[in-house]
Amino acid sequence: MKRLIPLSLLFFIASFLYSDSERKPVPLKRGSTAEVLYFDFGETAPTSFFQSEKLQEPKLEDLKLGFLDAAPGYYSGPDGGEVYQWAKNHYQWKRADGSVFTEWPTGIFKLDFPTGIGFVFAPAPGSCNGCSPTLVWNYPDNTKITKYWISHRKEYDTIYQKPLEFQNYLLVNETQLGKPKLEVGNLVFYGSDKWNEYLRVFGEEVKTKSLFLYLKNEFGFENRGKIPVLLFDEYATAKDYIGFDLLGAHSEELGFGGKDAIVLCCGDQMPEKTGNANFDADSLRRVNFSTVLQKLTRNAEQVSCLKTIAETGKAPNQEILDPWFEEGLASYIESRFSDRKRVWLYAETEKLIRENKVPKTYKSLLDAKYKDNIPYLIGVILVKHIQDRYGKEAITSYQKETCLGLDSTIAIQKVTGVSADTLLKDSIKQFETDKLDVLKNAKPLSLFGFTIMSPKNPKEFESFLEKGFSIKESAKEIQSYDEIPSLMSVFLANVEDFSGKREGEFLGPKGSYFFLWKKGNYRWYGDGWEANVFPGNQIVFRGSNYTIVEWENGKKQYVAPNGTSVVFSNRESVLYSD
Repeated sequence: MKRLIPLSLLFFIASFLYSDSERKPVPLKRGSTAEVLYFDFGETAPTSFFQSEKLQEPKLEDLKLGFLDAAPGYYSGPDGGEVYQWAKNHYQWKRADGSVFTEWPTGIFKLDFPTGIGFVFAPAPGSCNGCSPTLVWNYPDNTKITKYWISHRKEYDTIYQKPLEFQNYLLVNETQLGKPKLEVGNLVFYGSDKWNEYLRVFGEEVKTKSLFLYLKNEFGFENRGKIPVLLFDEYATAKDYIGFDLLGAHSEELGFGGKDAIVLCCGDQMPEKTGNANFDADSLRRVNFSTVLQKLTRNAEQVSCLKTIAETGKAPNQEILDPWFEEGLASYIESRFSDRKRVWLYAETEKLIRENKVPKTYKSLLDAKYKDNIPYLIGVILVKHIQDRYGKEAITSYQKETCLGLDSTIAIQKVTGVSADTLLKDSIKQFETDKLDVLKNAKPLSLFGFTIMSPKNPKEFESFLEKGFSIKESAKEIQSYDEIPSLMSVFLANVEDFSGKREGEFLGPKGSYFFLWKKGNYRWYGDGWEANVFPGNQIVFRGSNYTIVEWENGKKQYVAPNGTSVVFSNRESVLYSD
């Protein structure tokens, strides 16, 4: 009967019998007399870009051994340390300082210390022309400093990574981007003075604590590390930085919620102080502050994905492309904190359905990518339906499954029990019901927080809102000048702070609305009425079935419901017409 000796035992016996004195010496490739270099990466990971630049970076030429042939076996290193070679460019060197150097034929090498500190060098893919390698410094507390080569900028981004503790952030090069302008919680803002007004009120306007609490409690998404917020003044500069067009459903929410930093644009559209307090306050009320909540959600979701990968040790073979979830989740969360965004989403989604632009199948949804803002619209109703119908756990499960590389179609079936096509149809069906409650209050919600325009005669205006105008069915019933309401006493507004500088919507008192044109004319309006004011000329009031006109020279006209008209050029002069 044959007895087989385990291979591992043979390996041990061979290494024991093959004494140090018999091992062939192998020198450094850079020369047999070259000095052995030793490295110190510090005991803890640096937390600033300036500190990270001081990290020692081993080069392959510093450590590579010069074997004469590729014969497997034990050798003696240039410092007397044990070396074992498996094949050409694949060996391990146990160095005199306790560190272990390993090289692979792929060009990867690493240098590990017994303390858990180490360095990894990974060459750039051959397909990336002119790219530099990825460099990683590891520390015993599971922290990493990783330098990724950014090919379109031809420079490194240095990232502080501690995924098991929800940390993954860019170490900002303050020489390029300047010193922090503001720190709010774990958000650190970098930008020019054009963002000063935005940042001055940011803490009051944006409830980041509420967002982070909701994301953690509802889905388990977190970011406990720093979150650099990079504020760019111009679209072109921001695009050059991230390397592609900025994402956003419309011009007021352009930016990028990356996993290591957030990019926002554009400073040249941000309000600046003019010295007019009312105008400046109105300018800030029009800023879409909730955009940062959308980008922060994207950031937290990605950082949470990195934690899942670190916990499971399963790196996905491919990135799952499901922009409907990435952008839909972020926009859905934003809409929970912003009435304006919620109304916009529902109105635009209804328009998409009305124009028959909604994908009919899940495959066509994926194929559409960002066309017609589909991820920001249909993505939202998909995410909302999943949460409402299958619970918040379904959102978390889907995110984890796709984070680890499961195809999104399969992931939907797995976490909901229905096909992706069915989920899409059911989501649209639910939207048709949900939209009724949202869109019936669309106007006030879309202007929530806007400036309330004040009439010059508040009592007269409020009296009109409460009682309306007393009208006659026929103009011939009007016998005197004063029977026609005075529009000048009701509808003149305090527009001096805004006229010539602002064009847009305002709120009015007690549920009324106001629109100002830049040239100075404006309109009050409400349910079934509107008053158009042309300063220096006239006011035209239109009710549900009658019209009143008043000129600044005192002339008045009344057009009655039956079509008859009366004009008072002054108190004494009157003209009736059929």
